[in-house]
Amino acid sequence: MNEAKLRQLEKRLKLRVKTGCETCRVRRIKCDETKPACTRCTSTGRTCEGYKHVDKWKDGSPAAAASYRNSSFLVVPQKAMQFVISRSPSQSFSPDSRETRSFQFFQTRTLPGWIEFFDSELWSRTVLQMSHSEPAIKHGLLALSTMHERFETTAPAISASTNDFAFLQYMQAVKHSNKLLAAQAGNVNIEKILIACIIFTCYENLSGNYLAANMHLRNGMRILNQHKNDLSLQQNASQEWIGHVLYRFDLQAMTFSETHSPYHYSLTSPPDCPQIHKTYTRNSLARDDMVGLMRCVLWLSGVVDVDPQAAKHPIWLQAYSQLRKSIEEWDDAFANYQQNLSEHEQRDPKVFTGDTLLKMYSIMTSVMATAGAGLETEMAWDAFVDSFKTIVDLAENLPILRPDSSPSSFSSSPSSPSPDPRPSQSAESHPIAPKPRRIPSSAPPGASTIVFRADPGPPVGVSHQAQSSTNVNSVSQRTHTSFSPSFELSPIVPLFVTACRCRDPVVRRRAIALLLTCRRREGVWDSLGAGIIALNWAKREEG
Repeated sequence: MNEAKLRQLEKRLKLRVKTGCETCRVRRIKCDETKPACTRCTSTGRTCEGYKHVDKWKDGSPAAAASYRNSSFLVVPQKAMQFVISRSPSQSFSPDSRETRSFQFFQTRTLPGWIEFFDSELWSRTVLQMSHSEPAIKHGLLALSTMHERFETTAPAISASTNDFAFLQYMQAVKHSNKLLAAQAGNVNIEKILIACIIFTCYENLSGNYLAANMHLRNGMRILNQHKNDLSLQQNASQEWIGHVLYRFDLQAMTFSETHSPYHYSLTSPPDCPQIHKTYTRNSLARDDMVGLMRCVLWLSGVVDVDPQAAKHPIWLQAYSQLRKSIEEWDDAFANYQQNLSEHEQRDPKVFTGDTLLKMYSIMTSVMATAGAGLETEMAWDAFVDSFKTIVDLAENLPILRPDSSPSSFSSSPSSPSPDPRPSQSAESHPIAPKPRRIPSSAPPGASTIVFRADPGPPVGVSHQAQSSTNVNSVSQRTHTSFSPSFELSPIVPLFVTACRCRDPVVRRRAIALLLTCRRREGVWDSLGAGIIALNWAKREEG
């Protein structure tokens, strides 16, 4: 709307204007606005004071000028104006205020735990988008978010009430996932089904229902394997990401095998050993290959734990040989990646923490592949004290394991700013450990198990009563950090392996201290529980 039309509209509606001359405005009469001096003043012999008060609006927009002429006039924004529109979908997520708030908590508190080490388009975009169109995913996220929030408050995490909000949301998610399968019989949306399996696995792990979590994971892995060829043909990036998430969950299950939900190893079904590239363009690719290497290490150990003669089988020998080669290739590729980091990536604390974590896993994988898969005696671990020390050195540089890195409490106000999921900037001052020396390969005539079970009991002679309430209370008094759940690759496992296998008393106690003072749940792993088991393990070994 131009200036002339605005003036016509004002006249037609008889709106009082502010653009008359100074003299007419003081007299409070209608000015004809003739310029440079209005006729109404000059015809009566008065001096027209002019229009100085409106000169400043000459260069403004017509809408702004109209607003000045009449304070009740509607100012219509022009195309040149910019509006900041929130991209957060939480406001329109649900008419239920509890669901909206729970979804906001997921975005601001739960989601950062999934991407604290590595960026993920799957979680930060794909899953959030699906939650608006697929009820199974929506209610699954709400159940998981509610359970997470309870762990960060004084409310009981598990409730037996049938009106429990988290449980009701979980039941809704399961019901809708069953409907999804029934409605798409013969033409199932694999992507949605697998994401639902992942969310259900996370929920059950957080609830402590490891048997149910293992069931969901096994279902997801079975569906993934059945449709692996179809997924590779479709070349869908999100489906590839989903597969890697399931592999990471499978790795957690391999490291944490309990009586009620044991991990089943098959000599005839070894995991695929990753084909290592010459270098990596981002650390998430290096992580995916490292997960593949770790799964191979644990499979080699697991099948021998079931049948000691498996170490002589051609399938086992071939897998072991390929693993040793791939570990060396990964070390070289990761070293090339670090050398080619841009200046921005070198200053990025998130890249730092992700790379540091990968170095911890790299060292642990090499040690386990040599000591666990090549020798039968527990004394084999004593040759790797320097490697264990490097793992602890790296862990102590991770911001998430520092006492001052605990997150602030969540506010129910929608205007509460989202906490920054990135690690502390202080991480920039700590260099990534240099590439460790090659751990010499040894022939694999026999293998001793290197699987750390959830319920192994402490070593012989140490009962569960050793974990007395006094010990737990003393640990609790030293634990002040907030609960921090994560469902991705993270540091508890390397620290637990170090605390149990390293017999250097100083290095071992540094690892145990990190486990006891950080309050983290990483899938099935709990830092406090792992620390208590490692502490009793050390007491037994050291007398």
